[in-house]
Amino acid sequence: MAPHLTGGAIDITLADRQGKALDLGTAFDEMNEKSATRYFEHNPKENPEACQHRRLLYNCMTRVGFSNYAEEWRHYDFHNVAWARRVQAKTACYRAIQVTILDHEIKEIRYQ
Repeated sequence: MAPHLTGGAIDITLADRQGKALDLGTAFDEMNEKSATRYFEHNPKENPEACQHRRLLYNCMTRVGFSNYAEEWRHYDFHNVAWARRVQAKTACYRAIQVTILDHEIKEIRYQ
């Protein structure tokens, strides 16, 4: 199940006070080896600034309970199935739902 469908996953970045995105080493949705959260930990001389920014993001998010998907520096989960697996929790609060809408009204909500 895709974590974003649960409502318990976000993609997030850092910005300065003027709203300018900080350098985290790749474009926001870029998918390659440099997108891995720890890429610059293993290659710190390549982009020391991105390494520091990723550390800041990771530490802030994990200290408040989120878990990080290691292949994407920007992806964090909270109380969904992916989070539960990573932190070895016995239960997850968020999971995908299926909503039936008729005439612009919610008729049924089913958890999957």
